[in-house]
Amino acid sequence: MHELSIGVLLFLSSLLGVESLPETPPDWQVINSWEETAEGHFNFTAKNDRIVQECQRHPERHIQFPLTIHSSTQVIVNGKIIATTSSPDFQHTKSFYGVLVLSCLQLRDATTSLEWRLKSYTQYFAWFKNFPRVVEEYPQTNVYSETLNIVAAGILFSLSLLYALLFANKIAKQKLAFLICCNFFTAFYFIFNSPEFFGLSVSMLVAHKIADSGLWLGLMCFIHVLYLEELILDWMNIAYKVSVAVALTFILFASTGDAVQLGTTIPFPLTILLSGYAIYQLLKVGMLKSKKEFVQLIALAISFLGYWHDILVVTAMIDSFPMLSLGMPGSYIFILLSINESIDNTYAERDQLKELTEKLQQTNKELHHAQDELVKSEKMAVMGRAVARIAHELNTPIYSARSAMQNIQTQTNRFLDLAQNNKQQLMEKTRQYGNDLAVMSNVLYESLSRAAELVRNFKEISVDQINVRKKTFNLLEYIKTSLVTLEESMRRKNITVNLQGDNIMFYHDPSLFYQLINNLVSNTEKYAYSNLGGIIDIKLSESPNEIILIYADYGAGIPEKNLPRIFDAFFTTGGGSKGLGLGLNIVYSIVNQKLNGEITCISKENEGTRFTVQIPKGVEQL
Repeated sequence: MHELSIGVLLFLSSLLGVESLPETPPDWQVINSWEETAEGHFNFTAKNDRIVQECQRHPERHIQFPLTIHSSTQVIVNGKIIATTSSPDFQHTKSFYGVLVLSCLQLRDATTSLEWRLKSYTQYFAWFKNFPRVVEEYPQTNVYSETLNIVAAGILFSLSLLYALLFANKIAKQKLAFLICCNFFTAFYFIFNSPEFFGLSVSMLVAHKIADSGLWLGLMCFIHVLYLEELILDWMNIAYKVSVAVALTFILFASTGDAVQLGTTIPFPLTILLSGYAIYQLLKVGMLKSKKEFVQLIALAISFLGYWHDILVVTAMIDSFPMLSLGMPGSYIFILLSINESIDNTYAERDQLKELTEKLQQTNKELHHAQDELVKSEKMAVMGRAVARIAHELNTPIYSARSAMQNIQTQTNRFLDLAQNNKQQLMEKTRQYGNDLAVMSNVLYESLSRAAELVRNFKEISVDQINVRKKTFNLLEYIKTSLVTLEESMRRKNITVNLQGDNIMFYHDPSLFYQLINNLVSNTEKYAYSNLGGIIDIKLSESPNEIILIYADYGAGIPEKNLPRIFDAFFTTGGGSKGLGLGLNIVYSIVNQKLNGEITCISKENEGTRFTVQIPKGVEQL
């Protein structure tokens, strides 16, 4: 793996035109140039006489050494090491990117040349961009290379805690988990960039592995957050996870720094591409339309620029210092602001939705009230039609009784006249009068009995309709009584009803069954049969757990497309000419809500319709 890693990395460096050494200034003498040691490290040594003299003339100045990555620097004067960074054997790591800065005061007693020894931990990082030089002001490069690593780690750990405290139960658990993880893992990258500042004594190889593993785990979580925000596609998210898995395999099993660096290089192209794609998504027409998306754009832009900048630094394309310590926390802070803005928007939408829900609930109450009023009107209309039918039914027997009484009165008067004036015909007329009186009395009795039955049935039905009360009644007999009030309308349509079933005693509100039968028969009259008539079969039965009522006609049937809607309120195929479309809705409400039962319908066009009503036995206790 080591040889492969070296080959790939050096090939990339050659493509980028990276030189291992800059042009040597006249005052510097190169002793050896990147000689490989027995441990696989690479040494560079150079001397300078002039820099000592300049420092002795200007002791207030400083010597700035170049940025070296994963390296150890030593400064030797008078045969003694006067300054160093990480240990030369790389068993202890101070910093990955730290720059050595030496005060000229330390050279005031120098009598020899300044010797600069540089040892690189990897062959890939065996380069630097410029030789050490004397500067007037104290260089601030270590603020970015070391100090900000400490600050960045603290910020990222704090952000993890803030995410957990601020967003718990406010955003999706998956998003919250990945937001916390992206901060948590990235913090390890900055800690192990400068481990000695955190009191950690680890080798360069271990620090390199932990830091780069933390970086890619953190970025993987960050990319997943972009996926959850719908800024990248599903396959992109999967591809990135695969690339990170491959990188981590290289990193964790690597035995040299070059192998670790090769693993670290693998996800970089996708990181740039996916960040760029997310920025493109936000900049598309119509996407950048809220404060949240604007904040997301800033976060992504900071990350994107930070990635590019540090790639150029690590690949020796530019002479600068790493910027991820600013870029990563900065972008994550803006992500926090974006999530917070999203939550604010969610709460605002929730308040609007709550207000809208209250309005809808009020409207719904008004609609229910209006529907209840319509249902009551329909029930009163049912009563009105029943009264009209009863009145029509009563008219015939009462008229017959009246006629019979008139005939009895006429015949009686004639008989009395005859008895007074014509005694010879009295016996013959008496027999005729007796026969006529018997016939007329029979008509009178039957008519008055019919009227009395109708009045009794109507009284029972009307009392049940007006005074809602529960009582024990014979269900079959009550349905039979209900059908009596419907005889006239069925006679006009030539409809015959066949009622059969068990004598079932039931405790509940009887009026519900009158409304049930009335609406089913009315529905059959309106839609099933023409004036040629037909048959209705009603069968009542019971099982141990329920009462079953089957109502069937053999008329026009219901089109299949209308079957799912027949119980909906106001659904009618009569165009308003045959009613409001509340009949079967009332039936459904009675069965399902009042009786806790279930009603189903099977129908085929031109074959008829069959309603099955199932009422649980327990409902009679409610």
